[in-house]
Amino acid sequence: MNNKNTIKKIVTVCLIIILNMNILAKSRDITIKQFPSFALKDTNNQIYTNKDLNGSKGTLIIFLSNHCKVSRIFQKPINLINKDWKQKEIKLIAVSPNSENAILPDELAYSESGDTFEEMKIRAKQQKYNFPFIYDGKDQTITKSLNVKVTPSAYLFNSKGTLVYSGRIGSHEKPIILEDSELNQNIDKLSKGQEIVYNRTKVYGTSIKYKKDLVLAENTKRRYADETVYLNYANERKLSFFLNQKTNYPRFYYIWSLHENIKQNRDNLIIISSNFKIFRKRGLKVYTICICGKAEKEKALEVLKNAQLSALNFYTSGNEISEISKLRSTEGVKTTPFCRILNGNNTIGYGTNGIIDNRELRISFLNALNK
Repeated sequence: MNNKNTIKKIVTVCLIIILNMNILAKSRDITIKQFPSFALKDTNNQIYTNKDLNGSKGTLIIFLSNHCKVSRIFQKPINLINKDWKQKEIKLIAVSPNSENAILPDELAYSESGDTFEEMKIRAKQQKYNFPFIYDGKDQTITKSLNVKVTPSAYLFNSKGTLVYSGRIGSHEKPIILEDSELNQNIDKLSKGQEIVYNRTKVYGTSIKYKKDLVLAENTKRRYADETVYLNYANERKLSFFLNQKTNYPRFYYIWSLHENIKQNRDNLIIISSNFKIFRKRGLKVYTICICGKAEKEKALEVLKNAQLSALNFYTSGNEISEISKLRSTEGVKTTPFCRILNGNNTIGYGTNGIIDNRELRISFLNALNK
């Protein structure tokens, strides 16, 4: 019996070794020449093809996601060290791999930018990238060719176009120090003309969303859209309670009326709703207060339903908002609409009267939650 168990263990170990050898062998055989033909645009609207993956001493492809926390902490260090990599004749190309419509709303809660091409442009401009940032989210040609699963990930090819390293960019705990990273050590060897036996490291980050993940995202968005929207009456005492409650999380207040610019309110409520779905799992509380009478409740509720805003929605008379109206900025003439963020420590944050800018609101929510 013991002999049988021993034989089983030996066979299992052998199978694991063989499997690992096969994976290693496949990795050694990956070359840039195997990529299907592509013509992909970078954030400067320049078209890149297979011919552009031709660094004199090596080519480095790094997969980054705007919404990935780990990707974001490496962006500045990559930008800095790439000056050295260029001198070593290593060509760096960054790739955004996600099918952006397959990303779940709450996965966007740690970044002011998503993974659309337009948002990539904004991020690249903000960070002053000194390398091309290519959008591969449509057909995911390069991403599929390398079977990339996580961002950030690095793939280093030698001058012949053969993969010699894959894995992490560096330690996510010490992202500033890339000089000592396994990736940079391999780049040093390539720059010196040394032969490299394929090696890899484990990666840590965010799972890439492929088109097959669209179903889950669509089902989640449909479920969010089907959430019940409530509208309840609140007097001055209740509004004061919500205003002065002690919490570590930010609260957002939107005060509106059925009698002032209904289209603007609809647009604002849709923006608030989309951001609420992104940030609520991080603890954001959203309160909307409509100034209207009981007879107009159903009309106000219909507006909220059309915006799919399943936040804490209330209606009240204009006489009940004396305390909450102190949140209003002094800008403008009209009383409503206006909004305000109260941070977790009850300090006043972002606020505006009239039209809400979607990006500005998202950045403000992110800043408030990060505090």
